[in-house]
Amino acid sequence: MAHQLIYPSMHTENVLSGRFRVHAVIGDSMEPALRGGRDYALVSPVTSYSGEGIYLIETGVGVDLFRVTSTFDGAGGLCLSKENQRYRSQSISREQFNETVLGIVVADIKPRDERFLGEMVQ
Repeated sequence: MAHQLIYPSMHTENVLSGRFRVHAVIGDSMEPALRGGRDYALVSPVTSYSGEGIYLIETGVGVDLFRVTSTFDGAGGLCLSKENQRYRSQSISREQFNETVLGIVVADIKPRDERFLGEMVQ
């Protein structure tokens, strides 16, 4: 019982539902937090800004992960950035964001032994 206070449990139905999507991290833009070709993100669909976090966004040439924060510009603007400092940040309007957002990352998946992931890795 005491371990539940330290390590809260989550029902597997919360993760193993049709509500979430697993997205493979590609490239080095989110390193060191998420490693391309190795880590995955568990994404919950959203249609608008839900507060600071890492979001999956349609870029016009595919989908990509971005850290999204408010620009505090008084107009509701948002800053899209990468974890890797070699990549530049960009500002967009909340309306542009809402048109392109696909989901918010709710968990990082860092495999310990990819041999057991089967089709998920391919």
